[in-house]
Amino acid sequence: MSEFGGAVLHGLSVAGVFLAWAACALLCLGGLVLSVFSISGTWLVLGAALGAAFLSGPGEFPGWPALLAFGAVCAAVDVIEWFAAGWGVRRRGGSAAAGWMALLGSLGGAILGGMIVPVLGSLVGMLLGSFALVYATERRRLRRADRAAHVARGAVLAGISVLFLKVVATAGLVLSLAAGLLL
Repeated sequence: MSEFGGAVLHGLSVAGVFLAWAACALLCLGGLVLSVFSISGTWLVLGAALGAAFLSGPGEFPGWPALLAFGAVCAAVDVIEWFAAGWGVRRRGGSAAAGWMALLGSLGGAILGGMIVPVLGSLVGMLLGSFALVYATERRRLRRADRAAHVARGAVLAGISVLFLKVVATAGLVLSLAAGLLL
C-alpha cells in the first residue's frame, strides 16, 4: 500500500473513533433530554456506557462492574415508575382499581399526548390521563368529587416525583460515565 493510502486509512480510523465517541456523547445528551420529558433516558446512557466500554478496551472504565451497576439503575428506575402511580393513589386512600387506572392513564395519556403534541404532549398526557382515570374511578366509588380529586392528585404527584427521579438518575449516570472516563 502506498504511503498516501496508509495516511488515508489512518485518517479514516481516527475519524471513526472520533465519531464513535461523539455518538456516546449524543446518547448521553439524548438520555438527559428524554428523561426531562418523562421518557426513560437511562437506557440510552447505558448504551453510551457500552459503547465507551468497547472504545476504551478491556480493563479500562467502564468495565463489567460499572455496566452492571448502570443496568441496575436503569431497571430500578423503570420498576419504580411502574409502581409509583399506584403507590401515590393508595397513599391518599385510593382503591387498588384506582392504582391500576393511574398506571393505565399514564401510559394511555403519554401515547395519546405524544400523538397530539410530540414530546411535550407525552408528559402532559401522562399527568392528565392518570388524573382523569383515577378521578373517574374514585368519583364513582366514593361519590365525592373532593375526595376523588384528592386521590387523583396523589397519582399526579407520584408522576412528577418519578419525572424528577428519572432526571436525577440519568444525570447521575452521565456524570459517573464522564467522571470515570476523564479521571
